[in-house]
Amino acid sequence: MLLAAVSAEATAAGARPGMTATAARSLLPSLVLLEQDATAEAADLEALAAALGRFTPRVCLDRPQAVLLEITGCGRLFGSEAELAAQAQAAVQRLGYSLQTGVADNATAAYALALSGAPELQRVPVAALRVEPADLLHLHALGVRELGELLALPHEGLPSRFSAALVRRLRQLRGEVPEDFPAYQPPQIITERLDFEGPTDRHDALLFALRRVAVALEERLAALAGGALSLEVCLRAGEGAEVSFALSLTRPTQDSRALAALLLGRFEGVETGGHWFEGLEVRVPSWGPLKAPQRNLFGERDPAAEGTFPLLLDELSGRLGHGAVLLAELTHDPRPEQSFVLRPFAGAAAAVAPPDAPRPAAVFEPHEVTVTCNDAGLPLHWHDGRRGSRLLAWPLERVHFGWWQGDAGQRDYFRVQDESGAQWWLMRRESGWFIVGAF
Repeated sequence: MLLAAVSAEATAAGARPGMTATAARSLLPSLVLLEQDATAEAADLEALAAALGRFTPRVCLDRPQAVLLEITGCGRLFGSEAELAAQAQAAVQRLGYSLQTGVADNATAAYALALSGAPELQRVPVAALRVEPADLLHLHALGVRELGELLALPHEGLPSRFSAALVRRLRQLRGEVPEDFPAYQPPQIITERLDFEGPTDRHDALLFALRRVAVALEERLAALAGGALSLEVCLRAGEGAEVSFALSLTRPTQDSRALAALLLGRFEGVETGGHWFEGLEVRVPSWGPLKAPQRNLFGERDPAAEGTFPLLLDELSGRLGHGAVLLAELTHDPRPEQSFVLRPFAGAAAAVAPPDAPRPAAVFEPHEVTVTCNDAGLPLHWHDGRRGSRLLAWPLERVHFGWWQGDAGQRDYFRVQDESGAQWWLMRRESGWFIVGAF
């Protein structure tokens, strides 16, 4: 394991990014390691971009490490550009983050100042220019360590000595061409609110209101060419606490009839407590683009039949709960008993490629058998204490795993066929032979 980032305390002890965890522990035995979570880091970076949107209408992201603010013309609203930068830095620090900032006439120069922490552009190390490793090695071989030295080189000879990427980056640094970064667009939270003419506790009136809101949501989602991935409903009570519930969807859904069916199905299981309600609000905190259906070149499509299974999943999840409808998701673990995990359908990740070796149709608890092998190690005959049979065997794979996983050693898997024609999944390990599945 390599260190991706280190705290100030670990840095003072000698730990550095890129160092192995073992070497870092030798310097600091009390070192605490946390696994890097790229998904959470990306979400935090987007949250920072959203928070910094009050300083400028254009916020850009260079994932996974930088937020860039276009502050041209915005400084006068905060007194000066320096005061704007100071307030932005203070806002990030209040959220619990440390940062390095750079202010310059163009994005490339500001980025280099922020990465290096240098007081001026001339003193910035050339590595902060984000150039190719080959160019960086070439520059170091020439004794060029800082941007001031690089900018002093004759511009005419650079294209013949360095890559086009370095030449383009230098032009961006001098402000001759802009370096473009993708602008951050905060996610739009769709909300539909419906106020009743008067407080009501009638069940049919609440159902009618949910249907009306579903129609309004379809119009909002259609304008965005998207579909809802989750829904949150809040019933506003005249007296007492609000009644709220939420549900997640397995795919983006825009159709008002499907949304209404999901809302009504989930509402049936909600205890309203006899309250009188003055209105309701439905939010779509997450939504995604709708994919255009692909035409079938060899026959007529049946859209109703194609949407039946996802709709059933959403309805079951809404009625039974998000964690009650599960999907068996493949993992990278080579051990068959650890080759899958059960996750909610709505939060399932991308599918993992299945192993190259074929897997049986049925897997069961290992059943130990006595096996006789030939000189090549292939099983020829087995006996389970009740019956025996000659075998025809095909070796499939060998699985290795470490002692830290609690089951050190290796396993050999074979596909065998007995005299009756039945095919079995046979496993050999140090302690013996076991039947673990059937094809």
